[in-house]
Order: sequence, then C-alpha cells, then structure tokens
Amino acid sequence: MDNEERLASGEAWREFCERLKASGDRLLGPDFPGGARERAEGYRHLSRLLMQGLLEQVEMSDRDFPVMYRHNDDIMRWGGPNVDNTYWRAPVSAQHTYRVTGWLPPGALFVIQSAHGEMHQNRPGICAERSNDDFAVDPDGSFTFVVSSAPHDGNWLPIDEDTDRISIREYNVEWGAAQPGRFFIERVGNEGGHPAPLNPAGFVGALDRAMTWADDALVFWNRWMDQSRGSAPPNVFYGPRSVPGGAAAIGYGGCSYQLAPDEAMIVTCDIPQARYWSFMIYSYAWFESLDFANRTVSLNNAQIATDPDGRFRLVVAHTDPGVQNWLDTEARPEALISFRWVQSTTMPTPEAQVVPFSQLGQYLPDFITRTTPAQRIDQINLRRHSRALRFRC
Repeated sequence: MDNEERLASGEAWREFCERLKASGDRLLGPDFPGGARERAEGYRHLSRLLMQGLLEQVEMSDRDFPVMYRHNDDIMRWGGPNVDNTYWRAPVSAQHTYRVTGWLPPGALFVIQSAHGEMHQNRPGICAERSNDDFAVDPDGSFTFVVSSAPHDGNWLPIDEDTDRISIREYNVEWGAAQPGRFFIERVGNEGGHPAPLNPAGFVGALDRAMTWADDALVFWNRWMDQSRGSAPPNVFYGPRSVPGGAAAIGYGGCSYQLAPDEAMIVTCDIPQARYWSFMIYSYAWFESLDFANRTVSLNNAQIATDPDGRFRLVVAHTDPGVQNWLDTEARPEALISFRWVQSTTMPTPEAQVVPFSQLGQYLPDFITRTTPAQRIDQINLRRHSRALRFRC
C-alpha cells in the first residue's frame, strides 16, 4: 500500500496519532520530572513542539514558494530561545535563487544564516552568516539581498547544496519602542505564480517528519538541560562559549541555580563590551523561556541598570526585591540562568552569591538602582505591550 492509499484508508493518520501517544507516554518515564506542575508543563511542551513540527514540515516547507515565517515565538518555545529575538525562517534550495526584501528600525540588529538541519536532530550546519553590518541598508532601514549558490554582486547570502533554510535573528532591545522588522522572500522566476495543490502522498511524508521533529526535540533538549547541570556546580556560572549550530558572533554561558524560598542570588559582572547582551531564565527540563510578557524573567542591556563601578548587579529571587535588575524565578526552586554576549570584544564571567532574602540589603551597594511598586507595574506593562507589538499586530 503506497502513501496515498494509506492516507485514504486512514492508516497514515492513525499511525501519526499512535506516535503522538507514544511521545506522551515517554513523558511518564524516569528521565522526565514527575511533579504535577512539571507533568502539565511537559504535555504543554509536547503540544508546542508538535505545532512547531507541523509548521516546519507541513505548512512552510515549499522551497518554490517560500514564506518568511516567525518561529520559536511567545507560544512555541523550544531550545532556549532568546526572548529579545524575533526568529524568522524560510525554506530554500541551492537549485534556485531567492530575493529577500525587508525593513528594520534604524540602528536595529539582525543576524542571518544559511543553514541546514537542527541541533536536536544531531545534524546542524551553517553555510554562511551575515549581519546587517555586512549589508548595504538604506537610511530608512529598508534593504534587499539575494540568496543563491552562485556569487552575486551587492548584498548576497551564499547557500550550498546542503542548505535547507535561511534563518534570521532580529534583536528587539528597546522593548515597545519601535515597530518590529518585516521580511519578504520570493523565488526569482516564480513571481506571480502559485503553489501546486496539496499532494496526498507528500502530506503523509510531511506528517511523519513533523512527528519525528517533535519527538527528537522532546528527548534532545531534556538531555541538554540535564547536561547543563554538570557544566558547573549549582549557583556557579560557566562560560561564555560558542555553541555548535549557533551563531559564531554569540558567546553563551549560564548557571544552574538552586534557591530555597527564603534565599536570593546576587549576580555581579563586569559590563561586557558587546553590541547586545542579556540574561534570562529557562525551565527544566524543557529549555523553554518563561513568561517574559508578565514577569521580569529576562533582562537585556537596555533594561539593566549599570553601576558607577563599571559593573552591574542582578538579583535572582522568588519575590520582588525592589531593585530594577530583578530576575523573577516564577517561584521555581531551580532553573537555568543563561547569558549571551553578542559581537563582544570582552567575555566576562559573572559571579554569584546566595544570601538570605531578608538580609539582601546588607549585600547590595547603596548605589544600586531601586524600583517602586508603581515602576514595576510600568515595567510589566511595557513588556506586555512589546509582546503584542512583536507577535500580535
């Protein structure tokens, strides 16, 4: 029985559902946490991975009529996304030439790669990496570049025979302050054309790849987070370093914190000489970003108050400590704090100190920037507005 017949009979769909059931049952194993909150987060995580897999393999896989789409957004979170990034992807093939047009707010930053594979499928690869500094950009922020295997004059992103997508990280540092970027891609020569009707046999293959994508991610990132615990003792920072499959311009580091309800962590670090830098918290065992719209679970270089001694200090705590640089744990007793230095000429490693929350003031300098309850409300309102601006407008 071929794939078209399997689809018509319902067999292909039943197999897809059986594979989803098996992935859900995997969450009941000893490799995954078993608490009520963690179990609920695990099933939600699997549903998000499946949405992403279907988006990748079913809806947005046409290399003849590609669409630049957002992924790893405020809903479908996987693989430790940077909440300051809007992530864009489009499928491409070295057999074709593509034209990408777009617009960014003046002074904004993006990093674009031609890539193939996924880290969680153990075959990541990068053909080329560029930033907006490498492209001629008009004064109003608009630009055009060509994507092709053959060299091209002007703004050009090379691809090779292994490349299956282009990937863009758009950095949104000034939350709520500017319109997000816009990107449009088209295959040269297909202007005015239209995709072929849905192919039944091809749809079966896409369903299979989508489920494989989700199942591989579920296992890989759980193991990744478990291994991150071994990178340094609890409450000690490691890194920064580059990550295979990531961008060469980014240095990553982190700390697996463990905090009792009455404890807080003070993070102290020299200010990096970076184009962009940030700290954020990720959940075990899913490597998801936390509720960045309603809580200060992340802070970047535009949001962090720096101190007159050339350093900055963050407070990681379960309740509001009344300082501007608060990383909210969502009351999680343990999680991963990750930092990023992007296009940085210095690579400092933060220091951490765990102290009683009730005695926090004794360990903080007088010059640290304080925050009132009203200012915290304004801070959260700005984050909510930025989420709507980036993902819902």
